[in-house]
Amino acid sequence: MSSIEQVQKEYPEDYCTLLEVAYGQGFLSEGGTEAIDALVKGFQLDNKKILDIGSGLGGAAIHFAQKYNAMVTGIEINQIMVDEASRRVPETLQNQVKFLYYDDIKHLPFSDESFDLAYSKGVFVHLDVEDKLTLFKEIFRVLKRDTYFIIGDWLSLVNGHWGEKMEEMMRLDGLTLFANTEGNYKDVIRLAGFKLILIDEEDETYAKYNNEIVKHLKKHEIQKKLKEMFTNKEIEDSIHAYRLLHHAIKEKELLIRRIICKK
Repeated sequence: MSSIEQVQKEYPEDYCTLLEVAYGQGFLSEGGTEAIDALVKGFQLDNKKILDIGSGLGGAAIHFAQKYNAMVTGIEINQIMVDEASRRVPETLQNQVKFLYYDDIKHLPFSDESFDLAYSKGVFVHLDVEDKLTLFKEIFRVLKRDTYFIIGDWLSLVNGHWGEKMEEMMRLDGLTLFANTEGNYKDVIRLAGFKLILIDEEDETYAKYNNEIVKHLKKHEIQKKLKEMFTNKEIEDSIHAYRLLHHAIKEKELLIRRIICKK
């Protein structure tokens, strides 16, 4: 099974629902609009054509369209997410935001040099190095010259190996995550044709986000909402998974990095 097929399998609708309760309306990764704004800090997004890779339920794309009047295209390998994200686009943004399903990372459904900027957050950890390189080459192709590719992702200190806390979190959530290092990323970026501009450490911020998620999921009103959809064990396992993520980051089992590349 390819890493793309693995992601499709591991993100069923009920799991996405649980993630959205944890992360906030429209988001499937930590930090909501605060984190996505931090990801693109320093970049001019006004009226730009932007590609969102792994757009999920559309929270980031809709936010950027509203805040910057950007034209955002989200691509996603989960058809259910594409349909739901499309349904959520406000009437006033119908001409600015669209979501597309794709399942062929060897060819994105766009012409050469179509976009002013591309970004992705918390997505590429699900892809092995070979699939990362294939997809990065396509992202390079569809970006205009002298534009940027911005990545937020989970990395490891040791290539191919996660620590005990990460292994336990993956078991609880039923996820397959690839332990790539900064060195792996540098190689893939170079081979895809990009120039690496910087790699920023975001560990403390994301440790805080995951600690806040634990507190959020333990609130009475959130517990009541979750118990309408999930068993007590599923809820407790989810809370424990975020607790493990918090400690994995604090103990450097999990590295959170903001990576900026230029075409």
